[in-house]
Amino acid sequence: MSILIYNILHLVGAISLFIGFLLLLSAKSAKKGMMFHGIGLVILLISGFGQLAKLGMTAHMPPWAIVKIVAWLVLGFLPVLAKRHVLPRSAVVTMAFAIGGFAAYLGLSFYFGRPMPF
Repeated sequence: MSILIYNILHLVGAISLFIGFLLLLSAKSAKKGMMFHGIGLVILLISGFGQLAKLGMTAHMPPWAIVKIVAWLVLGFLPVLAKRHVLPRSAVVTMAFAIGGFAAYLGLSFYFGRPMPF
């Protein structure tokens, strides 16, 4: 597959993940939100590693990719905090958007090994 397909799949996975987080705000649709969340995580994982493999970065993974994997793990664990009432649902969603924004910044900034100019 081309890198463009992996990029599109990565974007679809991120959209699905955050739809899941938004559905988590309502107690009625939390189960459907977890479904979107899980599907989004799987798509993100497969497309992210596909992009790394296509670019030849799997042998020596760059530090920004390792940080993105940690962000993926945290995003996968956040709904547990809401389900067990450790944090309010709104705080979990806010944290998810902050972590997701940071992961997007890392992916865009260091994709070519240098920070973006903004």
